[in-house]
Amino acid sequence: MKRHTTLVTGASSGIGEALALALGARAAHIVLVARSVERLQALKRRIEDAGGSATVIGSDLAEPGAAQRLHEDVRRQGLEVDTLVNNAGFGYHGLFEAEPVEHLLAQIQVNVVALAELTRLFVPSLLARRGTVLNIASTAAFQPAPFMSTYGATKAFVLSFTEALWAEYRERGLRVAAVCPGPVETPFIDAMGSGVRGAPLFRNMLSVDEVVQACLAALESSSPTRVVGWRNGLAAQSARLSPRALTARISAGLLRPR
Repeated sequence: MKRHTTLVTGASSGIGEALALALGARAAHIVLVARSVERLQALKRRIEDAGGSATVIGSDLAEPGAAQRLHEDVRRQGLEVDTLVNNAGFGYHGLFEAEPVEHLLAQIQVNVVALAELTRLFVPSLLARRGTVLNIASTAAFQPAPFMSTYGATKAFVLSFTEALWAEYRERGLRVAAVCPGPVETPFIDAMGSGVRGAPLFRNMLSVDEVVQACLAALESSSPTRVVGWRNGLAAQSARLSPRALTARISAGLLRPR
């Protein structure tokens, strides 16, 4: 991956941080993107201490127009991106009517609008460089997600969007893939709400390292979709075969706050 530039959104913590470190160790130049510039600067120093290189760009993708400004910042710094990792995202766990409207809209802005806009802006240059788009989706994409309804719907968009682009560009040299983890032990979980850890689905979580290894494998694969963990893979396929009303009721039992 020498001379290879990878842009990672949501790089200040969790999966994004760990993936940036792993890619930096492979001699890629990492463009670190998140709201917290201070945390990104600390991550940049860790990457450089390990022999890699990185650029920090502060961006709040919940703000309308942020994707366009980020793309312009990358071009202004003379960077040519070979791999775009759309990792930034957040969710909410609890009763739908209890989620503040502004929080709901920000979820859609980050998880859907910014992801689609960034992909659209970078695809022309990625095509020219025979690059890669890696989108972090979720096993919530495979079925309705009661008590996480907006989050699940946004990830269903990410999965469908990714698989469609994979089919559209696979013969033109652009690789597109989605990684779909189940619950992962990161700060993301506690940020979703106080009752999330009591829900049955969140009792056995993946490690960040498991997800990073799946991401690295996805970057080398020709497959459009990679579900992390065999149990999650089985559940995802089962959801596609079950009646949707039954699937939604089972999901409600697994996601119900305790």
